[in-house]
Amino acid sequence: MTTRGFHRTLRGYHDGYRFVLTITSSDHDVFSYTAAVDGAEVELRAEGLIRSKGDAMQLGMAAVERHVAGLTSKR
Repeated sequence: MTTRGFHRTLRGYHDGYRFVLTITSSDHDVFSYTAAVDGAEVELRAEGLIRSKGDAMQLGMAAVERHVAGLTSKR
């Protein structure tokens, strides 16, 4: 049985906040991402079709950075 697709999870810390970023693709042509910071889902912008896993990773990290910037300004 052959499985297709892509799934990669990046875990780390940004400015003291723990994040989890997941990049997925069911057919290796279109990628999507999800992100969470300290267990809370990150609000994602509508980006259209993402055709590169590198682009998905960069967009996901940008979303994490925006989210953390919003949290640090509320401290």
